[in-house]
Amino acid sequence: MDQDQALAELTELTELGNRFHGGYGIGKAAKWLVDRLNAVGLTASRMPVALPGWHPGATATVTVTHPWEEKLVCWPMLWSNGTRGPVTGRVVFLGNQGIWGDSQLWKRLSVVDDQGSVLAFLHVRDKGPAAPQPLPSGSDSTVPHLSISQWDGAAIIDRIKQGETVQVEVNADCRTTSDMTSDNVTVTIPGSGTGRVLVCAHYDTFWNTPGAYDNGSGTIALLNLARDLSANQPQRTVDLAFFTGEEWHLGGSRRYVDEVGSERLQELDFVLNIDGLGDSDHIELASGPEEFEQLVYSKIRASVERTRASTTVATRFPPTKGTDDMSFAVQGVPTAFLTFNNWHKLHQPDDTPNAGIARNIAWSVPVVRDLIETLDRPDRLSHVDFL
Repeated sequence: MDQDQALAELTELTELGNRFHGGYGIGKAAKWLVDRLNAVGLTASRMPVALPGWHPGATATVTVTHPWEEKLVCWPMLWSNGTRGPVTGRVVFLGNQGIWGDSQLWKRLSVVDDQGSVLAFLHVRDKGPAAPQPLPSGSDSTVPHLSISQWDGAAIIDRIKQGETVQVEVNADCRTTSDMTSDNVTVTIPGSGTGRVLVCAHYDTFWNTPGAYDNGSGTIALLNLARDLSANQPQRTVDLAFFTGEEWHLGGSRRYVDEVGSERLQELDFVLNIDGLGDSDHIELASGPEEFEQLVYSKIRASVERTRASTTVATRFPPTKGTDDMSFAVQGVPTAFLTFNNWHKLHQPDDTPNAGIARNIAWSVPVVRDLIETLDRPDRLSHVDFL
């Protein structure tokens, strides 16, 4: 595929609206994907995924009232409940908090009343603007949780460390609801020989973003990989999965793992996950086991050296806990995750299509095809805990 085609399709996908799990936009996107897969002779299937429901509401505000006055940009955290009207309290710096396991290390603040009871929690992003994320498992979802930016959090924490009292007013009407459903979209392309791999990308977004980088980009790359594999039969059988519910603690990929069962997972040579082909010139990989991680790294480095020498590549082991490949990694399946990271666009209203994203989509499709054809099946781990 070329860059112009990638940009046109990415624009078309994002114009369907946000692809929030259980919402109208993700239903339109699922049909859009199925229609395009069927148009090239593939038989696409839809797998319903029901997850605990949540609504972001219409109001989410954090306003500093002392020692200065400022309305901060904030977003409610997924599965948080609201305040039932404005509440005002003193801010307490609690320390660090892991988001998506240890994938991101944020700072956490509480807002307390005169008796010390918690009125709300504020989550300070590790880098960049405020961005919604799912609450970590075990969070008290009856108490409001809101994300604020790295810079606003630093200003508050600095005043607290200087001995000043910081007061804020918090108001949010987000709420949990009954289960909500959207669909995984899957297709299988039979190979001419032996072996089986799965390539995936999540197509859902948060409610506040068109999601071009995260992860319309991976969705368009996977769609065009499907077209290429349909026209040029691979040696391995290739399962393609467009997952919903990634933003909901990997709900779509977990549902897929449960549905296909352990026998199918044992057939897989490896899983490749495309998530976030931003407009940067820096590739990040996260793979495992370590021997497989180094093979993937060397392949990507070789592709970069042949085609775009200015691009930098970094690799991580073990795999990150916040992406769909982890649903397979914990089952012992070798996995690799590919992203051109654009942290400042993550879950943002201005995550819109651009030529840089389209360029990286077009570059990634043949690179992933090469990985499918040339990577050997690695050894499985006998014990998986990722500690």
